[in-house]
Amino acid sequence: MTTPSFVVVDASVALKWVLDDEEGVDQAVMLRDEGIEGRLQLVAPSLWLYELANGLVNAVRRRRLSKTDGRRSLTHLTALGVELADPASDATYAHAMRYEFSADDAAYVALAAALEAPLWTGDRALHTSVPEAVDVRWIGEYARG
Repeated sequence: MTTPSFVVVDASVALKWVLDDEEGVDQAVMLRDEGIEGRLQLVAPSLWLYELANGLVNAVRRRRLSKTDGRRSLTHLTALGVELADPASDATYAHAMRYEFSADDAAYVALAAALEAPLWTGDRALHTSVPEAVDVRWIGEYARG
């Protein structure tokens, strides 16, 4: 049996697994399913948990989900087996300074760089702000591997 490839997923991708009215939902679900099947190892920094919670809080406030569905969604997302791994803080800082984006976004990029893995995002601003030398991919382009 081969070892699954690492893939870093940010919260914008994971939220598409429960908020089905967004762009790229089908592709995000395909990626999730490959993780569930063991074909890929989905990884995220631990801040992913708080970004999920914040995204769901905002979805409840905007009446996209009920409070109960928001709570259930968080439980569901955290049970999917996404491995949490934090990049070095100095690497996160260096990426944030180099590419001029938040340390939150830089943590995902730094983790992807450390694992030599692609980062899948649903955040167009992040996707377009990183040079091609860094493997940040737009979830709308995902195709089952």
